[in-house]
Amino acid sequence: MPGLRERLSQAHARGLATLRQHFRGDLLAGITVMVVLVPQALAYAVLAGVPPVYGLYAATIPPLVYALVGSSRFMAIGPVALTSLMIASGLEGLAEPGTEQWAELAVLLSFEVGVLFVLFGLVRAGFLVNFLGYPTILGFNAAAGLITAGSQLRPFFGIPREIAPGLPATKPWPILLHLDAVHLPTLAVASGSLVALVSMRRYAPRWPNYLLVCVVGIVLAWALDLPAHGVAVVGEIPRGLPRPQLPSFELDTMRALLPAAASILVIGYVSSITVVKALEAKARGTVEPGRELFAFGLANLASGVFGSFPVSSGLARATVTAQAGARTRLTGVIAALGVLAALILAGALFEWLPRPVLASIVMLAASSLIDVGGVREVFKTKRADGVTSVLTFIATLVIGLEVGLAVGIVAALVFFVARTTQPHTAELGRVPGTTVYRNIERVEAAEVCPQVSMLRIDAPLYYANARFLDDRITSLLAEREPMKLLALDFAAVNDVDATAVLSLHRLIEALRAGGNDLHIIGAIGPVRDLFARSGLLELLGEDHMHRNFAEAAAKLSAAVDRSYCEGTCRAFAFPSCTLIPRAALVRDRAKAARFTPQI
Repeated sequence: MPGLRERLSQAHARGLATLRQHFRGDLLAGITVMVVLVPQALAYAVLAGVPPVYGLYAATIPPLVYALVGSSRFMAIGPVALTSLMIASGLEGLAEPGTEQWAELAVLLSFEVGVLFVLFGLVRAGFLVNFLGYPTILGFNAAAGLITAGSQLRPFFGIPREIAPGLPATKPWPILLHLDAVHLPTLAVASGSLVALVSMRRYAPRWPNYLLVCVVGIVLAWALDLPAHGVAVVGEIPRGLPRPQLPSFELDTMRALLPAAASILVIGYVSSITVVKALEAKARGTVEPGRELFAFGLANLASGVFGSFPVSSGLARATVTAQAGARTRLTGVIAALGVLAALILAGALFEWLPRPVLASIVMLAASSLIDVGGVREVFKTKRADGVTSVLTFIATLVIGLEVGLAVGIVAALVFFVARTTQPHTAELGRVPGTTVYRNIERVEAAEVCPQVSMLRIDAPLYYANARFLDDRITSLLAEREPMKLLALDFAAVNDVDATAVLSLHRLIEALRAGGNDLHIIGAIGPVRDLFARSGLLELLGEDHMHRNFAEAAAKLSAAVDRSYCEGTCRAFAFPSCTLIPRAALVRDRAKAARFTPQI
């Protein structure tokens, strides 16, 4: 066997070969992502209420850390509009936006988000984010998009902070009552930037619209001396990265930040994983969700140590990364190093960047969160899911981000539980000439044996729907005379709890007391094991448990009253029915012949 040194040498050689093979593609993709990332980082830092340079910090170290630990080449870690809005929402009431205390809280929040991610990874709690369904995300994102756009109304119109001070980030709408204080030069820069961004997105989608608008804004600010005309610019940007240090930990403050940290974890992780999974699937790649928890956690911890705010992966940047042809996670490294170079070499230029340009970038990004067509499709597919989206939207818009998210999760769970308390059931009949049994309401030709009722149950059985199923079976027994046997199709039943087992126990006893019996078809292994442990299998009998309909049909057809079949029955509900002489059919044919006109 090769020694350790030889194996390491082979692995090193393979790594170098892979690097040479993919470097050019990753280099081009990294530069493309960097061009998008720099203006976004500055804009989303302003949205979060921290100095713009914090966005550049968040776009350097966290992506480098993710590249070492993460599993996806398309995950574009850095500042994200939705995360920045949630930061601003989570810090409301704890400090004043733009102050040093606010920035310190944002750094602490990043550290707390990182700790939560790592803890979720350690205890394998990633499944909890599955409670955030697509309808909830649709409603939450739509409301968050409106709030994000609204939060930029003040810098877009140039309304001074002295007017309507203290407006929370999630309740920006009263600023519209002060449009008489609009600063026209600021509005001109903002509206011109927004028109340019929208036009390039529509007519020149391959152009780096964010970067071009920023460059033009910087040139105009310097050439026309826009600050002298009252147009706010980014201002001083420190060169290089801050010295790494741990934030100050105060238990009361961390407790106050916990709801915001949990919301950022859930929304940031779910939205990132959902997008990247789809992109990786198209490129025949994979994502490891458990590994991503650790990667997100370490990236946010690094962001906190280097004095920045929480990060995740944005839809737009992830899509750009995929479209740019990223081959490996080296793409993120190159993009981060490019941002660092821009911070060191071009920091003085960014100081002239007008803030209304950043406001227009945020507004355009916010518009991508609003998916009216998606909500319409959800309503068309399932009304309850559409209602969940609307409830989430209203709660998020009116009450707040954390509450809106909670309302969406609870609404989805309530609708789900409501559906399972009255599960879909279907009476089955045999499709003529086959051994296939289908819903008699959907297949009109399906034949039903008068002595046997087959009922399919399309849900797990538990305490909340046990009574409903009791009532359904009772009404079926009353309708179907002279029924002797009840056969339950359990193929879609993936779980049974103690209450349902007790209900089945009583059903067996009641049926047998009335001269009837119960059979179960297609129960999966775990359900059969549960029946064995609970004693239900012993009560029911092994010969009453059938693996499939062919086996059940042979047993059921042998257990019916043969005299009824020969004298009264006209149905062919089982394959063996064709072998039974039918007096009723003979009488029918004789009667038909008697009334047929002779020619």
